[in-house]
Amino acid sequence: MAADSVDKLKSEGWVQQFTASGPRLEEAIENYRMLGYEVKAIPIKEFGGNGCTVCFEDKNDNTVMIFTRKKSRHKWMT
Repeated sequence: MAADSVDKLKSEGWVQQFTASGPRLEEAIENYRMLGYEVKAIPIKEFGGNGCTVCFEDKNDNTVMIFTRKKSRHKWMT
């Protein structure tokens, strides 16, 4: 995922939260949904290996970046 793709997500109202994996990932997604947020979990590997993601280059790493946005009350507004 290129920087312009992250900018596009942000322009659509998505907020970058944090990276997570394993049990904490599922817990975070569930908690955000219970609070009324839409959640996108994007594999960190899709961020292109810039300096911020170099720690996650292991092939077996399933770490994702969590993005959230408040759900719209009306589906036609999204």
